[in-house]
Amino acid sequence: MLGRNITQALLLALGLAAALDAAAQAATTAPVFGGWRNLHSANGIEPAQDDLAFAMLPTTAAKGTRFSILDREANRVVCCMVISSERLQADALETQYKLPGVWVSDLLNEGTDTTPPYAPRVYEMKRDGALASYVFHDAVEAYSDLGGLLLPPDASIDATGTIKTGGAAYRLQFQSTTFADEDGALDRFTLRPVGKAGAPAIVEVPYATY
Repeated sequence: MLGRNITQALLLALGLAAALDAAAQAATTAPVFGGWRNLHSANGIEPAQDDLAFAMLPTTAAKGTRFSILDREANRVVCCMVISSERLQADALETQYKLPGVWVSDLLNEGTDTTPPYAPRVYEMKRDGALASYVFHDAVEAYSDLGGLLLPPDASIDATGTIKTGGAAYRLQFQSTTFADEDGALDRFTLRPVGKAGAPAIVEVPYATY
């Protein structure tokens, strides 16, 4: 009887370890969705720095990590943006990149009326591949060239607005809300899993003006 109890306990322990390992593996392979902004140094700063791309991610990322971007107006995914710096804090954004304070707040998703879905980890990015020479969809009030949604490098989007990546599908919803002082707007991207349970991924991208 004692041997049987030991065997059952061992099997239970092995089963628990396998479940924890599977959960950990699922967590590490979950797709990362984030935001990005295209910015330039403050007016009057010399030498001027233009078309600087920054990632706003829910988790840490290593140099060389690649993402695709969404041209929302054209309903097209384009690769790639590549992480090219260590994580950047507010002081580096202000002193190294000479960004105005309102754009630093944008990158850190501060100063909005609602609680952000996550505290962004900010990194500089470089354009690579097709994105290096990509011309964004040109339409009245189109602004996907100024920022938007970051997706895994293998992502695609279909005509219905469904994002597919890593064998999973997500229904994309978009909402833009003007700030209370009408001095900018907050874009919200919601990605809801299709055909399986799970909380949606939410990405916010603020656009303040100064």
